[in-house]
Amino acid sequence: MKQRLLKAAVLPLMIALPSAANTEDEGVTNKTSFNFYGTLRPTFGITSNGSEDSWDVKDALSRIGFSSQKALGNGMTAFATGEFKIAIDKNGDLGEARKAFVGIKGDFGRVAIGKQWSTIYNMLGDPVDIFNRASSPLAYDHIGPYRINNYVSYRKIIGDFSLATDVQIDDENEASQNTDRFNTGLAYSANNLRLAVAYYIQKMAVDKKEIRGVSAAKSFGDLYLAATFTDTDDQGVNKTSLDMVAAYKLSNGYKLKIGISDFDSSVDVTSFWAYNATLEWHPRNDFYLFGEVQTMDWKAGDSTNSFMVGLRYNFDYGFKF
Repeated sequence: MKQRLLKAAVLPLMIALPSAANTEDEGVTNKTSFNFYGTLRPTFGITSNGSEDSWDVKDALSRIGFSSQKALGNGMTAFATGEFKIAIDKNGDLGEARKAFVGIKGDFGRVAIGKQWSTIYNMLGDPVDIFNRASSPLAYDHIGPYRINNYVSYRKIIGDFSLATDVQIDDENEASQNTDRFNTGLAYSANNLRLAVAYYIQKMAVDKKEIRGVSAAKSFGDLYLAATFTDTDDQGVNKTSLDMVAAYKLSNGYKLKIGISDFDSSVDVTSFWAYNATLEWHPRNDFYLFGEVQTMDWKAGDSTNSFMVGLRYNFDYGFKF
């Protein structure tokens, strides 16, 4: 499997080389853009599990980062991103990297190396990831990966279609035999409609994990609807996830969001139905306040109910030179 993964990783780079051959001689512009961005997302709420209540201040994936692009000539651009967690609920510490990669893009597509979003999340998780929790989307969260390190990715847009292929190879963890992954997907986007399919396989110590899934999203003016379904074989354990969400823009900067999630596993103790409802107030594009209720109806245990309020402040400063 290692040789196949290497070939999948090297192929996009080989495709890119002919286009890059004459960049030293033709049209190098030296135009560079740099963005410094971040989002702070503290929350405060209560969680009730049976007779026990728990109050807590938490963090909904605060982060800070930078991104940069530089024109190389002949229609090619180099780019880089570094993004790091900020744990508001843990002394405000600057944590581990969420993303850290460098790449090149042009008519051949986009190639990047480093820690990146996985194709399966981009294709399946992102359309239903609309809530203000670290575990959103709820059912997908129990199955799919998000960001993956030691990653080589290839992206190509052809008309209304987007093709993506990723591969992870980590020789330092070869002894554990659980880090090599292959991921691919295809999306169609037109007329406010997006349809996607994705496939993911991860080599484990004595077995493998395979995920197949589909997603659909559609905007009708102020109304947004989306759904994602995955079917997983996780070392002989069958798991399915279904996330359905809706968002509607109300007047005066308010937005209402609702969601239903179903996670089903042959290990019943982890199976659940979940329900979300969120009301957001957006006085500005870079700031909003929200309140959210959530019920987790465990199929083999008591339900869990929670309510939280939170703030989100976003910033993005761009420079060109």
